[in-house]
Amino acid sequence: MANIFISFLGIGKYDKTPGYALAEYVWKEKTAQSITCRFAQTAILAALETSENQNDTVDRAVLFCTRESYKKHLNLLEDEFKKHLKQKPEIIIPDLVPTDMTADNQWGWFEQLLDNVGVGDRLVIDFTHGMRAVPIIFSSAIGFLTRAKEITLNHALYAWYDQNRKDKPHPIVDMKDFYVINDWAESVARLTDDADARKLGEMAKQSQVDALAPLADENLIVAFQEMTDCIRNVDVNNISRKVNDALAYVQNSRTQVGGSARLMLDLVWEKFCALATDYPPSGRYDQPYFETQIKIIEVLMEHRLFMQAFTVMRELVGAIGMAGVGGKYARKEMVSSDGKKYRKRFPEVFVNMMQFPIDKWKFSGLNEDDRLKLMPWFEKLQTAGIEPQLREIVDEIVKIRNGFDHAWTSENAAFPDIENKGKKYLTVLHDIVRQMTKQELFSE
Repeated sequence: MANIFISFLGIGKYDKTPGYALAEYVWKEKTAQSITCRFAQTAILAALETSENQNDTVDRAVLFCTRESYKKHLNLLEDEFKKHLKQKPEIIIPDLVPTDMTADNQWGWFEQLLDNVGVGDRLVIDFTHGMRAVPIIFSSAIGFLTRAKEITLNHALYAWYDQNRKDKPHPIVDMKDFYVINDWAESVARLTDDADARKLGEMAKQSQVDALAPLADENLIVAFQEMTDCIRNVDVNNISRKVNDALAYVQNSRTQVGGSARLMLDLVWEKFCALATDYPPSGRYDQPYFETQIKIIEVLMEHRLFMQAFTVMRELVGAIGMAGVGGKYARKEMVSSDGKKYRKRFPEVFVNMMQFPIDKWKFSGLNEDDRLKLMPWFEKLQTAGIEPQLREIVDEIVKIRNGFDHAWTSENAAFPDIENKGKKYLTVLHDIVRQMTKQELFSE
């Protein structure tokens, strides 16, 4: 790993040699000391040299030059380095950059930059004299290198030469935040697309961007992690509560910020608000409970978390069995120890009743007692036309879920077209919940 300074050596004024006039520059974030020189590269490296941050030490300076700028300015630039720098970095000049804007040449600039950066390097990039499309190409390269070679962008600099600043030094401006924002956007995308809060947690620790400070709030990050853990671990009875907790932090932050931070928080809100509830859970297998399970399956399918989605589908079928048990079983809170005991017994029996034809049922002992308890409800679902619909999908839902559970070792390969099957079964389950609602089967 090395600290690399990357810059483009321009021509300046074509009709003058040298093409750059002497100017006073200052990088206030690094030093109060200004420097008078011709080249912004000299001022930047001098400021970095005085920095107390070890990461600002420059090991190599990679200078991109055209044939004209190489001839016109390289010797002058090296002389300035000797005059103003205590320790001149190793200077690397890649192949001279052609000036015509063909697609092949633009890709050539891109590849040259990639070739001069190693895995894990820390970069300082100076865009002051970037020719034509070079800043665009180098900006794209930064994003690519961040992911492909895990580089760290320490600074993205521009020395702002303003002819109207007569008595004040010209400022060196760090635009790093506008590159880091892409990483923040990727982190939010991972959260909303993959239910993965880990990247956002990493960014909160590594990057400090004032405009995005609400996204780095420790309480918000913890809430996101707990929410996504619930989703990915299929903790169906706690997902809504965790989503409510996370969205409460999101809502609070949304009222305090605008701009890019607000936009990213809005994306999170829109993605997960469907899983939130505006009522306290009843602890019963009622309509709101089943509607929430449907929403959870939808989110899991969108995130391509198919194993988890099929797990919730199987649990939902079992919960339909619990919805009709009635008596003390239905009155038990689902989070209580008794509720967990019944939730394990009756749903398993009900799933088996739906999975196998009646003439192949084989229940004994406690399972047979539970089957008898479920029979009135089973018959009611038959009369309502719901039992046949469940029977058509349950066997394959169970087989696919078991295939995931056992890494498909009992099958020659994973079932084909799992995504479309999941969407189909979700539609059927959603229709069943609507029918049960319409026929007031949840009210009993």
